[in-house]
Amino acid sequence: MATRGHAPKSAWELYRIAKRTGTWDPENIPLTQDRAHYQSLTPGMREQFTKVCALFYEGEVSVADTLAWFLVGFTEPDRRTFLSTQIFEEVKHAEFFRRYFKEVLENAGTSHYLVPEYRGVLLDELDSRGRAIGAAALAGDPAGLERAMVLGVAHYMGIVEGLLAVSGYDYFDEMLSTRGLFPGLQEAIRQIRIDEGRHIVHGMGYLRQRIAENADYAALVQQLFIEEGMKIPPRIDFAFHPNEFGLDQQRQQEIAYEHLTQRSREIGLAA
Repeated sequence: MATRGHAPKSAWELYRIAKRTGTWDPENIPLTQDRAHYQSLTPGMREQFTKVCALFYEGEVSVADTLAWFLVGFTEPDRRTFLSTQIFEEVKHAEFFRRYFKEVLENAGTSHYLVPEYRGVLLDELDSRGRAIGAAALAGDPAGLERAMVLGVAHYMGIVEGLLAVSGYDYFDEMLSTRGLFPGLQEAIRQIRIDEGRHIVHGMGYLRQRIAENADYAALVQQLFIEEGMKIPPRIDFAFHPNEFGLDQQRQQEIAYEHLTQRSREIGLAA
């Protein structure tokens, strides 16, 4: 299901929520059952499961590495305060998947799953967004910095978190929940989803405010969303080869489009 629309919350309110609820520890999640479940899978199931875990791992490491640029780019103190919690949380997410590959997935490699459909959006293009923010900040260019921030937030919180990650959660739900598999991963995903819900609320709130103040940003963000929407079918297709879990590829594609539409609504670009 598409994520529900979020009630607007200020950056300070989100910071206060993060202080109370964002304290889970990746080291405290038991993985013994997950190891046994992984051993019980067929080779094709292992490939399908590992592929999606690898994309999450690479994505979490990338956003954790990139987020410092956004801390530089936000000029409002409350947004910078909230982002301090987001940096902490993204590092924890990467820590969990690093541990998961070591203790459950037998140190399987991840980089070879970064096909062009994913490498750009998760690594190269996201890195370019961050560097553009840093360059504008160092140049003392307020207009350029705001434009870079709008595009960076749309890419990071709108696409990486607000489209790819939330669609991945739904993929895991269909793969694992009905089968009672991988309880450790399911608990981690539950916690990560709560954390990233706050990130998305903050990012979409920022975009909604900037677009309301400057209508030119609407076209920039809308174009990015259109371009990323066109990439949904090949990205979904990659995640379904193999498909020994027998998941519904068409439904997963529809869910992804629903998430993208929801992000557009949250920033005022769709009814």
